[in-house]
Amino acid sequence: MTDESTDRSATGEPSRRTFLKSGALATGALAVGTGAVVAGQSGDDGDGEESQETGGQFASVQFANQSSDGTTVSVDEVTLSDSGYVAFHDVSLFEGDVIESVVGVSEYLEPGVTYGTDVTLFDVAGADFETESLTGTGALVAMPHRETGDDESYDFVDSEGEEDGPFAEAGLPAVDLAFVDATGGGEGTATETPDGMGTATATPDGTGTPTDTPDGTATGTETGSDDATPFATVDFENQAVADDAVTVGEALLSEGGFVALHDARLLGGELFESVVGVSEYLEPGVHRAVEVALDDPSAIAEVPFPPAPAKPLVPMPHLDTDDDDSYDFVDSEGEDDGPYTAEGQAVVDLGFVTTEDEGTDTGTAEGEDTDTGTPVGTDTETATETGTPDGTETATETDAGTATDIA
Repeated sequence: MTDESTDRSATGEPSRRTFLKSGALATGALAVGTGAVVAGQSGDDGDGEESQETGGQFASVQFANQSSDGTTVSVDEVTLSDSGYVAFHDVSLFEGDVIESVVGVSEYLEPGVTYGTDVTLFDVAGADFETESLTGTGALVAMPHRETGDDESYDFVDSEGEEDGPFAEAGLPAVDLAFVDATGGGEGTATETPDGMGTATATPDGTGTPTDTPDGTATGTETGSDDATPFATVDFENQAVADDAVTVGEALLSEGGFVALHDARLLGGELFESVVGVSEYLEPGVHRAVEVALDDPSAIAEVPFPPAPAKPLVPMPHLDTDDDDSYDFVDSEGEDDGPYTAEGQAVVDLGFVTTEDEGTDTGTAEGEDTDTGTPVGTDTETATETGTPDGTETATETDAGTATDIA
C-alpha cells in the first residue's frame, strides 16, 4: 500500500482496490466475457507479467461521498488496463435499468491511473434527460467502461449496450458506491438517503490519520486530543457466497465496531430491513479478509441484470456506541451503533454476489485466512498492481503486518 492510498483512506474515502485481472463484459448490455484471476491470488505471483500473458483486463475506481452542485461529481482515482471511461448510474440500476440509469460519463481516459476526474452529469450521448441536475442527497454508482469501438466516444447508451461495456470483476461489473449531497443544486432530480445513515459522526477532518510503516503495518498518529473524529474505510469485491458467508476484503475502523451488510433494499429506503449480515465485533485497527455470515443468502434481494440476476451487497462500517461488543443498530432502530460517516453520509462500498458455485471468483484465495474479529496478526503478502499514468503497469509487494490500535 502506498502512502498516497493510505492518506486517502484515512479521510473516509474508499480504500484502493486490488487491481483485478478480469474479463470485460463483451456483448450485450451486461453479457460476461472471459474472466481471469484476481491479482495476488493463487496462481499469480503479482509481478504483472501474467496479466500481459493472459490478456486479461482490469479496472478499479475510488468514488467517495461528496458534496455537489448537482451537475458534476468527482472520481478520486480510476485505474484502467485498457482505455475507457467511468460511467455513473443512479439507483434505477438496481431495478434492472442498466442503460437508462446512466446519468453521467467521464471524458475518454487513457490506460493507467487517473486522479481527480470531474464528470458532468446529464450529458450522455444517446440519452434523453428531463432534468439538468440532482437535488437532495442520494447514491450514485461509479462503473468503469472499456473503449471497444476505438473512437474515443462513449457509445454504451447509444448502442444499447453493444459497445463500450463495463470492465468485469468476478463476472459482474466493477463498481463503487457513494452518496452525493446536492442540496444546493436547484431544480432537478430528487435523490434520497435512508434516514439514520448520516447522523452518527461528523466528516473526518484528517486528524487521527493512520500511516503505513515501511513493512506495511498500520499504526496510529496521535492528535493530542481525545475528540478525534471517528473514521472508517471498507473494501468489498464481487464474489460467490461460500458456506453462507462472504468476505470483506479490508475494513479500517478507528474506534472499532462492526461491518454490516445491506442488500439492495437499502437504496429503496429500507435501512433496517435490508441488513442481511453483520460481522463479529472488530477491535480498532485494520482487518483483512473479514468473514461475515449471512442470515439467509437465498433471501438477498436480486437485481434483474442480464444475462442473469445479481445480488448487490453494500458493506457499511458501524461504531459500537454503547460499548457492549454487540451490534444493536437494528434492535434499537438506529439509536445505538450508528454508521461511520464521511461528508455527513454513511461510509459504504458495493459488490455483487452470486449464490451459485460455478463461474464466479470468490475474491479469496483457497486456504487464505479470514478475520473473525481481531486485527491482522499474521504476516501475509498482498500483491497489488499499480498502473502508472503513462499506461505501464508495475507491481508492488507489501507485507500486511500486525495492525495496531488507532488513536
